[in-house]
Amino acid sequence: MSRIDSGSIFKYTHATNKRESADPHELLDSGIGFAQLGSSAKDMTQLIAERLSAADETDPACSVHDRAATILDGALDTAFENGWQPAELVHVTRQCAGGDGTVVMVEAIGAHAERSSAERLAPDSWRDQLSELHIDHAGGTTAERLRRWRSYNRRSSAQSWYTLLLVLGCATWLLPLEKLLPTPARWTSQSVATGPRPATDTKMLGRIRGLLAKAESTQFPAEAEALSAKAQDLMTRYAIDSALLDSEHPHSLIDDVVTRRIMVSNPYSKAKLLLLHCVCHANGARTLWKKKYLLATVMGLPVDLDLCELLYTSLLVQSARALDEVADSPAARTRSFRHAFLIAYAHRVGERLHEARKRATAAATQQHGSALVPIMAERSDAVDRAYAARYPSTKTITFGSGNAEGSYAGRAAAERADLTGGRERIDKSDLAS
Repeated sequence: MSRIDSGSIFKYTHATNKRESADPHELLDSGIGFAQLGSSAKDMTQLIAERLSAADETDPACSVHDRAATILDGALDTAFENGWQPAELVHVTRQCAGGDGTVVMVEAIGAHAERSSAERLAPDSWRDQLSELHIDHAGGTTAERLRRWRSYNRRSSAQSWYTLLLVLGCATWLLPLEKLLPTPARWTSQSVATGPRPATDTKMLGRIRGLLAKAESTQFPAEAEALSAKAQDLMTRYAIDSALLDSEHPHSLIDDVVTRRIMVSNPYSKAKLLLLHCVCHANGARTLWKKKYLLATVMGLPVDLDLCELLYTSLLVQSARALDEVADSPAARTRSFRHAFLIAYAHRVGERLHEARKRATAAATQQHGSALVPIMAERSDAVDRAYAARYPSTKTITFGSGNAEGSYAGRAAAERADLTGGRERIDKSDLAS
């Protein structure tokens, strides 16, 4: 579906608010077109939602509702074939249509999963996303699901139509993404296991998760930083051990490089992206930003990306808590202060992660000898070459902030404790478990 001309003449009069003869299906098409225009056409989208609500009274068969469901089904089929994945669709819908819109999208994804036999045929990571979204695989068609949604959502008919138009406007105007998984049209019984290979050392990943969980839950910033540093130390050792194992079976590492997408949420999406970049840069991965959809593409070797996702998620929680701790004055609650805080926090965290990685690499070099250096260099080179081949024309973006007080507070929050001294306060038995 293409955008409409915002100057089109509709079969109703806006100025007098009097409805002329207007076909509900034409209204639906116009409403979707205005919804595609975003906030600039919000008033027109709302007006058409009111007209569609009035049309409900004269359309007891709900044929226009069924057509809306059909359009949504077609939009999802197209989006999935164009590289979108379930969690990403919900992510972008939340930006366009809010929480009510995500409920509609989840229902549509459930209908798609049911008709495509996703529970049986989809790749593991696709089915994991469906599980995290609590998809109902037996809820019926999209039309049936939307009828139930309208009956229980406690919104007026006009409000329900407005939400549905926003979802349809978003879903019908999505640009293609890089295909990271087999698309539904290519699913077979062999596609279930398709995707990045899982990390093999689940015990080590469990230890890292445990450290990060403690870092998120502790009330002591110094302890949180020490736990994060210890987690980075273990991550580096884990990556080095994986590199040594891979070196025993010589092959082209560039074939092992994988690409994933990570959803970055508002507010302060740029600061969160910077934090992700710092984590990835410290762990041998590269990042690419798709600003329109708040999606970050990360590229690296599977074990490195597993670790990056773990640490990034943990640091997001820690940075939010650190920001809340300093928000004790009106100045600290302004948007410019909080943005500057998070930018500075990300920069300093990145420096600390590099310091932790250098220490762990030096210790591993003493243990394994100078042969480790070319092994790690080869892995880094493989990622760089794969990135350059996949994305030959990218540009570097910079992050700045004009609030000196926020920058100082953010850097101080990320540097509050000496990592060595802070580590002394951690129960050694916790780290050994």
